Amino acid sequence: MFTLRNCILHTFAVIFALFFVLWYVEVEVEVEPKLASGQNMNPDASLFKCDSYVGEFYTLNKSLDCDFENGISINTNNTVINLNNFSILGSGYLNPYTGILISNKENVTLTGNGIVGHFQIGVYINNSKNVGISKVNFTGNEISIYAVNSSGILIDNNRFYTNTAGIKFFTNGDSMISNNTFDSNDISSISLFGSHDNIINNNLISSSLNGIFVDTKSTNTSLNSNQFTRSFGVDINIGNGGKFNEIGNSISNNTCSISIPEKLCK
Repeated sequence: MFTLRNCILHTFAVIFALFFVLWYVEVEVEVEPKLASGQNMNPDASLFKCDSYVGEFYTLNKSLDCDFENGISINTNNTVINLNNFSILGSGYLNPYTGILISNKENVTLTGNGIVGHFQIGVYINNSKNVGISKVNFTGNEISIYAVNSSGILIDNNRFYTNTAGIKFFTNGDSMISNNTFDSNDISSISLFGSHDNIINNNLISSSLNGIFVDTKSTNTSLNSNQFTRSFGVDINIGNGGKFNEIGNSISNNTCSISIPEKLCK
């Protein structure tokens, strides 16, 4: 009876998570997050007026309250942004605004133990290279980090909590997501779509419908040594059970309970 009960609960959890993942992916395809300009792939940097930035070193000396407006746009390459323990806060994730825009840039660093929160998109990385984000807290966003057509992204040692989604990659490559803490990100903590040559390792993930989601179009993905706790959905979801090419992909040593397909957990 105990074994049968566990089997029923496991099956229910997989079906429940699969339903919501399919719904969420469908919504993302039809209504991909947009900025206030209505431009999706090339947002208008001039619409980011909560604070302006033109130099190569930017340190916050106060928190920014971006009420119904976008936050800051990075206008130059080789930029370092230090939050300096301050916050960049929006007016809620239901409003179409972005906290930090990094578009068509190279060598950008965001750090400083501050908070980026309450935006539709916390940090939007578009068509950029060599972007590092570390020691930042993300909370209350629809998507905390949304990266598109970019490479060389390093997301390390950050905290993501109470967002709808933590990190979403679309057609990104040669990037790493490591040593981050994810807690109570409703739909997913990490999602990869059509991406290649990415490493996801040593992350602590709890309380997400999907801990890590990788679609079947993503290739050469490494998922190693991630730890999942307090699961209420699927810890590792590879393409909702679709055909997954194991050649070139590495999934090992992950401490979890439920995976699609099965047997991906240690």
